Amino acid sequence: MPTLKEKICVHVEKSLRNSQYSEELSFSVSAETLRRVKAILHFDMIGYECIIQSHAIRHVKRGHPHEVKYICEIPEIMSSFYKVKKSITKDFKTGASLISLEFYKKYNNNIVKLVKLKIHTKKRLELKTLFIKEEQ
Repeated sequence: MPTLKEKICVHVEKSLRNSQYSEELSFSVSAETLRRVKAILHFDMIGYECIIQSHAIRHVKRGHPHEVKYICEIPEIMSSFYKVKKSITKDFKTGASLISLEFYKKYNNNIVKLVKLKIHTKKRLELKTLFIKEEQ
């Protein structure tokens, strides 16, 4: 049986190979991540699913092609983050406020991976983007 990481990597490959592929992959947030996020942000994520949609993968590829390989690491980034925060941005099309969670994890050479997950009222954390951010 494939691991979650392997399932995500297959989903990434299919999404990049076929621009018509429009599936989403979902997985549960680990109990440890739930506990830590609640302790840090006072945000209860019980019952939330993490969603990786095909179009979000292609968005990462267009804007940050070298970071695509880290999409497979999202569960690891979420479970081993060194910092998490909430952010509010505006939706370009509707002007509505979007609340996101940002998970930061250190990798080699003091580089930080940032995953932004949009919070939906339907208890979905959807991948918005992922990129390398130089540590400041």
